[in-house]
Amino acid sequence: MRFLVVSTLYPPGALGGYEVECSSVVERLAEQNEVLVVTSGHDHGVTVGEESSGPRVRTWRELALLSPDQSGALRAPLASLHAARTARRALEWKPDLIYAWNGASIPQAALRVLADSGVPLAFRVCEHWFGGLFRRDQFMRELLPEERSPTRACWAAGCRAFNMLPALRLNASAPVRTAISWNSQAIKRMVDMPPVIDAVLERVDHSVPRYGDLYAAVQREPTTRPDISFVGRITPVKGVDVAIEALALLRSEHQITATLTLTGPEDKEYAANLRDRATQLGVGDALRWQGPQQPQAVTATLARSSAMIVPSTWDEPFPLVTIEGALARVPLVASDVGGISEGMADEEHALLFARGDAAGAARALARTLGEHEQTAARVERAFAHAQRYRIGPYLDSQERFVHDALEALSS
Repeated sequence: MRFLVVSTLYPPGALGGYEVECSSVVERLAEQNEVLVVTSGHDHGVTVGEESSGPRVRTWRELALLSPDQSGALRAPLASLHAARTARRALEWKPDLIYAWNGASIPQAALRVLADSGVPLAFRVCEHWFGGLFRRDQFMRELLPEERSPTRACWAAGCRAFNMLPALRLNASAPVRTAISWNSQAIKRMVDMPPVIDAVLERVDHSVPRYGDLYAAVQREPTTRPDISFVGRITPVKGVDVAIEALALLRSEHQITATLTLTGPEDKEYAANLRDRATQLGVGDALRWQGPQQPQAVTATLARSSAMIVPSTWDEPFPLVTIEGALARVPLVASDVGGISEGMADEEHALLFARGDAAGAARALARTLGEHEQTAARVERAFAHAQRYRIGPYLDSQERFVHDALEALSS
């Protein structure tokens, strides 16, 4: 069989677990099938050409990555034209099923062309982008009726005229018959179903870490001075400012002196503000900035950690870092947002605190570091619970989904 996969970024170009998860599924499908991946370039431009990812996988990095600002909007019409042409060329490959993963930041004209082709189309939804399908795309949104300012009305008229080109002629409101694999009950609940979607099959298939065995093999050797780990992108939505304030409160309110090790790529402006804030709070010397690390290096950090904090302030659909921490037997402290409690329950597997609540985070950390027996019991329960989120069963489930989706959409 032939599977056409569409996604924003694809390894080695990746921002996080979404892209790595996609590549894991592609590799499984490619064991007995042919797969074509249509994705964006590594950087924020367009790389035209074909890249081989194995004997049964081809990768086209031909879609633009559009920034969410005016610059991205101005680029959107031409980028959409190129995306539509790429999608039609991919259809000449004659896929049996199209599996759309991430449509954020790429021109969704490609998805519209594929949806209109008559080839069965399924979605894997791991983030919030799906709720704005076509309606938030920087070109296709201008094809929909809505109230606009005079300037926007002129721009929309120009986009509609541009859409008359034979290579486009897209209908943003045409129905899409599809199957959906959600990565959590939380994302299914949080995302409003796009009005164009007619879902004939829906399943929840929790995301899992690709390197679960590596994390489960961690030999714990916590440092004498408590060290708290944060692993992830250092961006505002990840709430690292909350972790830094909690670190300061841990010292001033709970008389516990700890360090905070930060592992992950940095948003430069945000990270600079965090360094200034940490200095103001008197904990600047307690931060360890490691930058992005390979999984082996992350596990070495977790081996030394006394706790892991996941202080996200946005609604995480199902963060893999909590599963990785549980597999590594690191005590978990996390904000109670999105799908975090769906993976790791409060008091049972982790200690959760309210969104943005640095004082609550400090109290949870103090309990974790001070209540040794309770923490050890919680860690063992979390480790046992995390066994359900392993890569082998997940890939089996994804393989069943694509075949069931093909059957449901072909009937």
